[in-house]
Amino acid sequence: MNVIKIEGISDSYPEPIEGTFEWFYCKESNNSSCDLYEAEEIVKSKEMYSGTVCHLIHYPEGRVYSPFKQKENVYIERPVWDKGAFYFLEVDFSKQKIQIYSYFPHSQRLEIIKELPLEIVKDCYNLMLKVSPLMLTRTGNDGVYEIVWPENKRIEIGDTESLLFREGNDLYFSGWWEDPEYHENIIIRDIDTGEVNENYPGYLCKMPNGVYWRIQ
Repeated sequence: MNVIKIEGISDSYPEPIEGTFEWFYCKESNNSSCDLYEAEEIVKSKEMYSGTVCHLIHYPEGRVYSPFKQKENVYIERPVWDKGAFYFLEVDFSKQKIQIYSYFPHSQRLEIIKELPLEIVKDCYNLMLKVSPLMLTRTGNDGVYEIVWPENKRIEIGDTESLLFREGNDLYFSGWWEDPEYHENIIIRDIDTGEVNENYPGYLCKMPNGVYWRIQ
């Protein structure tokens, strides 16, 4: 048995990154299993949030890349991969800022590509990056899907819909139902009107080469 010891992370479990078979990630925080919204609630309650960092692990040799240092009241969300680069969402609750970074692991180059005031969003519930193209999005519990950046769009969606990806002016959502048995549908909506252009049973699964498999 060949066992490779991974240096640079503690007890976090590596998870695959969608769209690539070469990279895994793990997040570390003193507040275990805390997501972005929960970190926001900690800060709003006048307590200190310990901060989150995110590590990248390259397969097969297991080398660890750590673009960020842990900082109080700063949350780093899991990365998204698009066209040879990683993108990270950072929320700094002390500075009340949202920052979006690009990171190129082979040159270890980390760059801020956009900075936004935190007040631009109602709260951080389901605030995340999506690709491709790169978008900052948010899904609240109010039946509205919001694209926050690089443009601002708000469209009404079903209670169980979640965005898969965007292609041109089409937004591909996955929705699920139990009537009485569980099943999923692919719902394609117009980005400007929110109207449904297509709705068909099945689901889409993204492969490491960026191709989606349609299962029906």
